[in-house]
Amino acid sequence: MAMNGEQLLTQATRSLREHTDAGWVALRDDVVAAAVKAFRPSAPVRGRLPGGELWVASAVLVSRVRVAVAGVPDAAALRITCTTTADDELDRLTVELVALYGTPLVPLAAEVRRAAAATVARTLGLADPPLDRVRVDVSVQDVTPDARLL
Repeated sequence: MAMNGEQLLTQATRSLREHTDAGWVALRDDVVAAAVKAFRPSAPVRGRLPGGELWVASAVLVSRVRVAVAGVPDAAALRITCTTTADDELDRLTVELVALYGTPLVPLAAEVRRAAAATVARTLGLADPPLDRVRVDVSVQDVTPDARLL
């Protein structure tokens, strides 16, 4: 038997009223728990502009470096972290990679360093890539023979 719109609304209302408040509270706790798990604090990183300072969330800096590293052939970023000084200046960027088997690692690391440093310089308003001021550590954590896994 087909229901008209009013009958369908009445049935839906009755079904919703059958749920207990305790059920809604449990659902709300699950939603809050998921939101808390998703929250990731991001430390500020100080940058410089001609008119003054700027602040960039470390998560934004890491995301931009991840995009830059994705442009480097035969490698992919597994993890990128940044460390700041007590004054929120970027001190060190660490890039952990997976590399394609057979790729010369020293030139690969140099290319990743250049890409990361140039991205940091653009993001933080630095005139030159900060290779001499900020250390970019590159660590190959895994090697794969399958380029599709990069």
